[in-house]
Amino acid sequence: MSRHGTGGRSSEAFFWSVFSVGGVAAALLGPGLLLTVMLFGAFGWSWFADALSYDGMRDLIQPAVVRVVVGGAVALIAMHTVHRIRHLAIDLHAPIPARLAAAAAYGGAAVLIVFTVLVLALL
Repeated sequence: MSRHGTGGRSSEAFFWSVFSVGGVAAALLGPGLLLTVMLFGAFGWSWFADALSYDGMRDLIQPAVVRVVVGGAVALIAMHTVHRIRHLAIDLHAPIPARLAAAAAYGGAAVLIVFTVLVLALL
């Protein structure tokens, strides 16, 4: 019998794997995004200022491969974030049933991912 008492295999390993990959994606993409948006754009460097405009972003996201990469990055980072929040709630002994916390966390990530895919598809 598994540690969750269901008699089946646990899906916890899958979620920890996605958590890990999402953390790597956030660590690799976060600093570049911060530099681009907060530092280079603030200095008014024309290429970055133009790229951060609506038209610049739309042009940047036009290729299908870029949309797939952006969608994948958002999905992985969202899963990383909700997994971390879920386990923080568990560690803090929040008075929330474990299944409800998992459903709310991963359901919220699923809504964000679907929204991201729709936005990327409609651009």
